Amino acid sequence: MKFKKSTDGEEIQKKDYSKKVIFPLSDFEEKGHLLQVVTIPPHTKQRFHVHDIQTEVSYLLEGEAHFFVEDKEFVMQPGDALIHPHGEKHSVQNQTDKPCKLLVFKINLPEDSDDTRWLEE
Repeated sequence: MKFKKSTDGEEIQKKDYSKKVIFPLSDFEEKGHLLQVVTIPPHTKQRFHVHDIQTEVSYLLEGEAHFFVEDKEFVMQPGDALIHPHGEKHSVQNQTDKPCKLLVFKINLPEDSDDTRWLEE
């Protein structure tokens, strides 16, 4: 068993989101898993991207998120979830005045790279 407190882990700031890894690859017995919380600031759109190998499961914890998956849009409320298989182009946008927080579980994540290919600058 592994236990993490809410104060564990480091917040990593990226261009259009931040993330806090809860359980890194090394915490799982199985290869390629990672669990993190992703925060999208108010009035921010994350760039479109794709993963060539990994699958992502996104579960909305707080706020409202507009997910753009290929040519479809999904408006998510807390408790809603999506699975993004590898190769699927996706983005998330926060159109509100408050941050939105997503629990993101990565499956089959390569250990030698983050497997994210950004499609926008």
